[in-house]
Amino acid sequence: KHLFFLLLLLSTLSLSGETWGMVSACPIHCVCRNLSEALSTLCADKGLLFVPQNVDRRTVELRLADNFITEVGGIDFVNMSGLVDLTLSRNTIHLIRPMTFGDLESLRSLHLDGNRLTILGPRDLTGLVNLQHLIINNNQLVKVSVQAFDDFLLTLEDLDMSYNNLRRVPWESIQNMASLHTLNLDHNLIDHIAEGVFGELYKLARLDMTSNRLRTLPPDPLFTGAISPTPYNTIISLNFGGNPLHCNCELLWLRRLIRGDDMETCATPPHLAARYFWSIPEEEFTCEPPLITRHTHKLWVLEGQRATLKCRAIGDPEPVIHWVSPDDRIVANSSRTSSFSNGTLDILVTVARDDGAYTCIAINAAGEATATVDLKIIPLPHRGGGDSIGSAAMVFLSAQIM
Repeated sequence: KHLFFLLLLLSTLSLSGETWGMVSACPIHCVCRNLSEALSTLCADKGLLFVPQNVDRRTVELRLADNFITEVGGIDFVNMSGLVDLTLSRNTIHLIRPMTFGDLESLRSLHLDGNRLTILGPRDLTGLVNLQHLIINNNQLVKVSVQAFDDFLLTLEDLDMSYNNLRRVPWESIQNMASLHTLNLDHNLIDHIAEGVFGELYKLARLDMTSNRLRTLPPDPLFTGAISPTPYNTIISLNFGGNPLHCNCELLWLRRLIRGDDMETCATPPHLAARYFWSIPEEEFTCEPPLITRHTHKLWVLEGQRATLKCRAIGDPEPVIHWVSPDDRIVANSSRTSSFSNGTLDILVTVARDDGAYTCIAINAAGEATATVDLKIIPLPHRGGGDSIGSAAMVFLSAQIM
């Protein structure tokens, strides 16, 4: 009688397309099954402290979610070249050893969400040459290496790094993800988006940067489809709500987007604070051109000494200041010159050719302003010219520095 029921059970499982227990090895407490000749090893919520060592290397799907695994590496996934789907969600993983996934050339989906990762190193994801879906949200990431995604830049379709502690993301890598469809970076600490980063991501359909620290957003050619969609460029879902956005002319492009779910509000200027984008007329997204408030007028410096030229400007957005030398060249940072973001130009060791009129140029989205600084270099006298030394010193001491 028992034999009859056993045969009946095996017959039922065969008809349903599932054959249980027909694998060479199955970790204790796990469930292993063949579905259409594809082996699945299911070890979710089994109280595991590490990846079982006797997982069948022919496994196509491996589920290890909801356990207490603290790190992965070594021989955990060695020779599992046929693995397509790996789920490590909601463990306590804080370390991925370099080359952990080196043999997973067929992997399409990697779920690492809900762990305790703080850093994603340059070799942590090496070997995933066909990865399409990387889900790494709800960790504690503070740094992601620029090289971390190198092996799957052309294949990745979905990248989720939301709910982490990222201030910076590797825009240099993201801008080369030609197949990227969905990018979730919401609920981080990101305060900067590199200009033009989305320009080549023609397949991007969803970008979520809700609840970060962005004050401004650079316009991007990819978003023009959202302003005037055509059959060749569809509307992209963009979400920037929950950021301390500064609503001036630089964000006018975002105000013009055609969207049904825009929840962006202004944090500044004060008269627009807490107002929704859609409720503010376009003419209120204004900028103020630069105004130079103070600068060095004339400076006398003895040859060989340091010269410090100062230029201060206000405007909305905050102006960027450049210096132009007497020979009409932009002064770049070098071993002898340093140009600072606050408008100060330091010439560490002056030479005779530094003499002349320098131009301070303050630029922002609304325009530019200029001011001239006259730098006079007092040449050092030749040896033996005692009277010349005295007279040069007198000129130097009596020069007015404004």
